[in-house]
Amino acid sequence: MINIKNIYTYYPKNFLEPLIIYKKLNKKFLKEKIGAKRLLRKDLKESVVDMCVSVAKKAKFQKKNVKVVVLCTQNPEYNGLPHNSALIQDRLKLPNNIAAYDISQGCAGYLYCLESVSPFIKKKNDIGLLFTCDPYSKIIKKGDYSTELLFGDASTLTIVEHAAKKNKGKKLYKSDYFTSGKEYKSIMNNNGMLSMDGKKVMNFCSNEVVPFIEKFLKKENIKKNSIHKIFLHQGSKYIIDTIYRKLECKINQKVLPVKNIGNTVSSSIPILLKKNNFLKLKKILICGFGVGLSISVGVLI
Repeated sequence: MINIKNIYTYYPKNFLEPLIIYKKLNKKFLKEKIGAKRLLRKDLKESVVDMCVSVAKKAKFQKKNVKVVVLCTQNPEYNGLPHNSALIQDRLKLPNNIAAYDISQGCAGYLYCLESVSPFIKKKNDIGLLFTCDPYSKIIKKGDYSTELLFGDASTLTIVEHAAKKNKGKKLYKSDYFTSGKEYKSIMNNNGMLSMDGKKVMNFCSNEVVPFIEKFLKKENIKKNSIHKIFLHQGSKYIIDTIYRKLECKINQKVLPVKNIGNTVSSSIPILLKKNNFLKLKKILICGFGVGLSISVGVLI
């Protein structure tokens, strides 16, 4: 078992402001459905690897203890060949005797990464570096109303360590996964451009996510009332509000979205965890959903 020791975040300096680009955009729609007046945008010359290096510079860790580097992205440099985690290893001057791999997952990807690093963290001082960075601005068509209003660019670094008893981090207690590949066209890279069927995505989130969470809790014999906070992927304000309502969450279990960054794909959950001082919380449920279409749900203790 591993501990999440800490999380670091990096936000590019640039923003896209929908109300300036789309003069006829309804402000109420932007506030109540999207939930962001501004969306993070990376510099045009800034790469996925650059963004990961930038967030790593904020972190404190012993390089000699790093045993694995994982990057969750579906928009890597060089079309993913070589795997960008190897480039991160080089840029950070990490030891050669480590594992490095990329995971091609979207909004549900954070849990996949957490689950995957455990075999590499074998000894007390071992640590793993888990990066998320999926700048959809690379593949958004300028003027595409259905995607340009939703997504933002960011990167995160989660430092995981061996779950020794004295450690005060959060442990991944239980997790489960769901995939509906027949709906893959709902969100896809279509010849270099992001294509999304918002209605199908909304139907999936509305009809599949809540039953899957409830089934997971029942299977693991976890009472919903025992969950301190429920962290949902920040797809859009409307999606989040819908899922919370159908889950019948208590007000104090809900987590407010981070304002004015947008849907940062696999980075959204670690950003939320960091923003809400997750290390001081008790039992946490996290749930990502989207590309695939897929769902991941887990409990941190």
